[in-house]
Amino acid sequence: MVSVAAIGWLVEVAVSDALRGQARSWAEGEIGALVDEFVHGGRADLDAALAGRLQRGEARLHYAIIETDGRVTGDTNLVALKARADTRAREFEDINADRSNRTVVAVAQTLSDGTRLIVTDDLSGVLAVQAIIRRVFGMALLASVVLGVALGALLSGAFLRRVDAINRTAEAIIAGDLGRRIDVAGTKDDFDRLAWTLNRMLDRISGLIENVRQVSNDIAHDLRTPLTRLQHGLQQAASRPSTEADFRNAIDRANVEIGEILDVFSGLLRIAQIEAGARRAGFRSVDLSSALRTVAEAYAPAIEDSDRSFVYDIEGGILVKGDKELLMQLFSNLCENALQHTPAGATIEVRLSAAAGQAEISFTDNGPGIPPEEREKVFRRFYRVEKSRSAVGNGLGLTLVGAVAELHGALIVLSDNGPGLRVTIVLAALSDGPNPER
Repeated sequence: MVSVAAIGWLVEVAVSDALRGQARSWAEGEIGALVDEFVHGGRADLDAALAGRLQRGEARLHYAIIETDGRVTGDTNLVALKARADTRAREFEDINADRSNRTVVAVAQTLSDGTRLIVTDDLSGVLAVQAIIRRVFGMALLASVVLGVALGALLSGAFLRRVDAINRTAEAIIAGDLGRRIDVAGTKDDFDRLAWTLNRMLDRISGLIENVRQVSNDIAHDLRTPLTRLQHGLQQAASRPSTEADFRNAIDRANVEIGEILDVFSGLLRIAQIEAGARRAGFRSVDLSSALRTVAEAYAPAIEDSDRSFVYDIEGGILVKGDKELLMQLFSNLCENALQHTPAGATIEVRLSAAAGQAEISFTDNGPGIPPEEREKVFRRFYRVEKSRSAVGNGLGLTLVGAVAELHGALIVLSDNGPGLRVTIVLAALSDGPNPER
């Protein structure tokens, strides 16, 4: 609004100056022509030229001669300019300068005989243009004010509606509706970006809460069996007379059960530490090829002794940024998973390659595999495929694999190997870097 008023004022000044300059130039041209008449033909020619112009009755230009005795010859309406004309100024303007209340620009010239010649140009047109400009920009200013107020009300209303929608969503979530999300309008403005970010945060919180619920349920379910066995064994040992050897056997069985329980809690704590991201601060350049080869060579005898074939093809010199211990734990868990869930005679393959700045590790086998509908579930704590429930383990192996992969920003995909399972892990490779740890 301020800019509209400023532009209007600038336009008015510029147009007014231009028109006044044009009027002044026209009056100067006329007085120059009359002075030439006087120079070449004397007062008689000047009077004749002046009479001719007065007879034509120019609408804008007016002429007068102020005699040495003060009389006015010509347009007597210009008598009001006499006092101004008596000064030595060549150009002057006056408002309501003559008896007709006209605004004029006047040019005066003193002649050699002492008389003073005056030519004026009417500025009524200039003032009319100024008035039009003021009116136009006044209307523009008024329109901008009205439009600004209307847009302000519209935008503030939209703003308050979006804020109110966020508040309602927050209140619903506080009330227990954890599945509620903020509506995204699709305008891709700051509110949409905020809604998208908040929805991602809510998804993450919801996932964590669901994990906590699942962990609580799974701990209660999976630990009930070893605790029940532990309790039953101790009750039997205490309820009947037994020899020292019986008591020792009962204690040994209790220690085994307690060891299994402690292993579960150790695994849970380790996964929680990884998911917290604390280990990311210690990331450094790791020779992925060396780490994977070390794990493969360690598992090769156990896999081959179990009547399975083991093949590994590891490209050398591939570096990544990460935690070597956790990456080796990830590889160990995948080897252990393949060893436990494939039948005798199966083939297990491990491969590592790099291309386009990415390292790709694959673990494949031709065992029973995992059904497609259960491939995402196996990364949950304690989740076990139905046909594998009798196998040794606590259901935390692949959970730790998923946590380590997420910590390293790696993509992990389970797919069909036709038959069997293919586990593919893709993470960013370093093009170069400091000497890797070995």
